[in-house]
Amino acid sequence: MRKNQNSTINGVASTASTQCTNEQQWTKYHTKQGHGFAAEDANAMYDRWHGKSVDKVGMDNSLNGPDRISDGIQIQTKYYADATKSVNAAFENGSYRYGGMKLEVPSDQYDEAIRIMRGKIAGGEVPGVSDPKMAEQMVIKGHYTYDEAVRIAKAGNLDSIKFDIKTQAVACGFACGLSFAVTYFTAKAKGMSHTDALKAASKQAAKSGATTMITGVAAQQLLRTQVGRNFAAITTKAVKPMVQAAMKTGVGKQVVTKTASAIAGKQVAGAAAANVVTKAVRTNAVVSTVVFVGTTIPDAVRLCRGKISGREFAENTTTNAAGVGGGWAGASLGAAIGSAICPGVGTVVGGIIGGLGGGVGASFGVKKAIAWIRR
Repeated sequence: MRKNQNSTINGVASTASTQCTNEQQWTKYHTKQGHGFAAEDANAMYDRWHGKSVDKVGMDNSLNGPDRISDGIQIQTKYYADATKSVNAAFENGSYRYGGMKLEVPSDQYDEAIRIMRGKIAGGEVPGVSDPKMAEQMVIKGHYTYDEAVRIAKAGNLDSIKFDIKTQAVACGFACGLSFAVTYFTAKAKGMSHTDALKAASKQAAKSGATTMITGVAAQQLLRTQVGRNFAAITTKAVKPMVQAAMKTGVGKQVVTKTASAIAGKQVAGAAAANVVTKAVRTNAVVSTVVFVGTTIPDAVRLCRGKISGREFAENTTTNAAGVGGGWAGASLGAAIGSAICPGVGTVVGGIIGGLGGGVGASFGVKKAIAWIRR
């Protein structure tokens, strides 16, 4: 039963980790301006961590639109090698092209950017603004330097790992809470005392949280490498036709639309919905693979030490894979159904119930199948 619990929690946690990863623009980090996208993600995350309401509207790539809206303030982020290039990137044909938006620049370029913007205003290059002192209100200091943004876009360095730890914190907290609740109530159902149930739940919560954090960060680091991107591309190529086929049927279209809306946190439909689901499955394939490998290693070590048999290893591995995959599928479907009933609360509750049901069901089914084969 505990093995089923662990694999189920891993499946639901991988869904939460996938959501955190999907909020980043990792598919663009390897491009020439990849550090700019990393800067957008990092600054948005910083604002959220400091209690601001952030909407990353720039991910739709609308022409001359803001990269994010933070507490109602529209912000355009420009991270180039020096202040002159960062400021000039906000101008087109001698005119500021982001009217009404704040211009965010690297923290180490702020003072110079203010001086340059004053000159731009004095030269009449900012429509509707004539006072050079307004530069201090137009330009805002980013929370990261240019070099930090460059490192965040790459794998294998302290800045990118710290960034990934912060982005995965939500998934980690989710896994801890879920694991604690499941373990506690299971222990109580078995007749354990309140104190013993709390100890068991706390231990399992810490284990699940650590596993989620480590595998989540590992997945995001992997996606910054060519190997990770190739894996994601192959998955996308395999999944896209299936999603498109589902969109051709009434039921399939409704499921895709509801699932996409639950994932995106807003109403999406048509091609946009299909794209959201495809990207979610693509990212989850990478995250789930890392979760599966990470949670299989302990059994592999026990197998090498002779503490479990090859048959037990195969059974545990298969059950774990089913739990991870079933947990994700169940959580996605549950979130879609819950979102249709009661957006917000229903999305979360439906995701948890669906994830638990899908993970337990898949793990139980595999165990039954193995038992039948052995007869």
